[in-house]
Amino acid sequence: MAESVAKQAGMEGNLQRHVAPTSSLNLMKLRTFVITFTTYATFHVARKSFSSIKGELSRELWMVSSLTSQSNMYGLMDMVFLGFYAVGLYVSGMLGDRLDLRKFLAGGMVGVALVLVAFGVAGLANIHFFWFYLVLWGINGAVQSVGWPANVAIMSRWFGQGERGLVLGLWSSCSSFGNICGGALVSILYGLADPTLAWKLVMLASGSFMLMQSAIVYAFLVPVPPKPHLHDDTDVQEASSKAAIDEDDMCAPAGISFSRAWMIPGVASYAVAYACVKSVSYSLFFWVPYYLTAARHMDNAKANLFSILYDVGALVGSVVGGYVTDRMGGRRSLYIVSSLCLAGLDMQFLFGATEHMTGILLFLTGILMGGPEMLITTTISADLGTHASLAKNAQALATVTGIIDGTGSIGAALAQYVVGRIANCHSVCEDTALTDLTPRVCPTTCAWDSVFFMLQGCVVVGMLSLSGLVVQETRAAWHLPGNKLQHRPVLQSDDDDEDASLWHESKISGPDTPGSSASCGSPVSSTTADDTSSEAGSLKHRV
Repeated sequence: MAESVAKQAGMEGNLQRHVAPTSSLNLMKLRTFVITFTTYATFHVARKSFSSIKGELSRELWMVSSLTSQSNMYGLMDMVFLGFYAVGLYVSGMLGDRLDLRKFLAGGMVGVALVLVAFGVAGLANIHFFWFYLVLWGINGAVQSVGWPANVAIMSRWFGQGERGLVLGLWSSCSSFGNICGGALVSILYGLADPTLAWKLVMLASGSFMLMQSAIVYAFLVPVPPKPHLHDDTDVQEASSKAAIDEDDMCAPAGISFSRAWMIPGVASYAVAYACVKSVSYSLFFWVPYYLTAARHMDNAKANLFSILYDVGALVGSVVGGYVTDRMGGRRSLYIVSSLCLAGLDMQFLFGATEHMTGILLFLTGILMGGPEMLITTTISADLGTHASLAKNAQALATVTGIIDGTGSIGAALAQYVVGRIANCHSVCEDTALTDLTPRVCPTTCAWDSVFFMLQGCVVVGMLSLSGLVVQETRAAWHLPGNKLQHRPVLQSDDDDEDASLWHESKISGPDTPGSSASCGSPVSSTTADDTSSEAGSLKHRV
């Protein structure tokens, strides 16, 4: 009896030694959260830079080309940026599942920094050739595509499926946070320098921040959690440092084919929905400052402060969306459709509103659009990347994320060109000068009412693309025990909850996620395989 007790105590001691301390893992999770959050926020600071200086570029008639309409030139630049960004997302998503994410992400950030600095230097050098800036902005879109799939894949490896709703909801507010910081940066520089110089400083400052953040990523980011067989805190810290410096000894993930990722249930529907959501979101992101300067006759500093209200609303909406859908039992498509419906109604009153009401409506629109955008690109992408149908190959997080965000970017790219064409902004000069010393008045006129009508149409299409999933979730809410949905495992009985969750964590999450007991490249014993097989038989996955 004593021998059996001693043997059991020894086994428990060995088990405890083979599990990394929770406190160390939580600190490492926090560090990963902060680094990835600030990293992608920096990406959005870079994107906000160009959308915030359109008004000044239009006043200076800076870019010279055969295109007579300023909105056509800016719309074409936005389309090229998002077009290259979309194509790059498909490639970056697949590479992200196969390469060292730390080096891959840092390298992309250096590329973005160089493009932004080149844009600012070209302004200081008085280069007005439109096609030069167009090519430069296309390169910017391609290298910026590295950011989202890599960051989402890293976050999904560190945080399990049960905590992704709220955690990724908080984390995805990094885009809105970056937009806010970018708008604030523009307002500060426009207040400190002459507008003709300020927009050039905006591009140089954005590039400098991106370069500094890339150094932080390369030095401190740990893309995968430590192996669960580490012994103590010292081992955890040593493994973290080693992972941040050299990961050549790690086993490369298996990855998944591009066509196979499209066949995952729900990927196509959410990809189409996100194309519509991102078209609306990025149209407001790229064009609201220009709309406020052209239609509301605001100066650049004030217009950027108003545009920040939309970003603040999106930040609030991303957090609220994650929390509410977790409380709803994961019925995310139902929440997305409801939120989009309200957003469409909100945009009906945005055009032509008073100045104060414009600020209120921009904030409300940000809340209603921020939730769906966050859910599709983070929580839903992570869930689909670990779908039950991928039980034998769960290394698809970056690929699925790249597909969904890439498809959304294609839709957004086309939308930017359409917005520029529909708006058809052009200056109408009035010969009202009393003397030769009095400058002529050349107000800018645009068809903004047609633009907002087009955005409402995109919202309707996005709602229709998710209608089938809404029906499934509604039926699941009434008929399935525990309100478990089709992309999550449905347990046969409550008694199996603990064993099933353990099997799901180890089997679905893969060796590079918390909770996995198999280290990379380690053989699995026949006993373990048999146990896993028997536990798998106790689960029923609803697809």
